[in-house]
Amino acid sequence: MVAKLTEVLNKENEIYDTLYKLSNNKTDLIVGGKVQELENIVKIEQSLVIKIAKLEDQREKIVGELCTILGQKPEDITISELTARLGDEKSTLLKECQDKMLKNIDKLKNTNDLNSRLIKNSLEYIDFSINMMTSIDTVNNSYGSSGFVGDTKKRNLFDVKL
Repeated sequence: MVAKLTEVLNKENEIYDTLYKLSNNKTDLIVGGKVQELENIVKIEQSLVIKIAKLEDQREKIVGELCTILGQKPEDITISELTARLGDEKSTLLKECQDKMLKNIDKLKNTNDLNSRLIKNSLEYIDFSINMMTSIDTVNNSYGSSGFVGDTKKRNLFDVKL
C-alpha cells in the first residue's frame, strides 16, 4: 500500500514540476505579450490539473485503505502521521515524496504569484493608456461670441451606440 501511495505521490510531483516549468514559460510569454502562446500553455495546464485530480482520487482511496488497516479515519490522517506510524524505510520514502511535493508546490505558487502581478500590471497599463487616449481634449480652433475659444469636446475612442 505504501509503495502505491509513493508511486501516486511521485506522479503528482512530476505533474507539479511540469506545471512549474510551464509557469516559468508563461512568465516570459506575459512579458513578451504573446497571448496566443499563453492560451496554449493554459490549455496544457488544464489537462494537467485534470490528471492531478485523478491522481488525488487514487491517493484518497489508498489512504482510505491504509487508514482502515491502521484503524484511523481518512480525514484525520496526514502524511506526517502516516510516517510516524510506519517503519523507517517506508516513512523515509513518504517523507521524501512530501518534501519534494511541498517544494514544487511552493515554487509553483511563487511563480504564479509573479505571473498574477505581471498580468495585473499589464491590465493597469492598458487601462491607463485607454484613459489617456480618451481624456485628450480635442481643440476647437474657433472663437465663440465672447471672444474666447469655443467649447472643447472630450474625445471618444469608441463609437458605441447604446
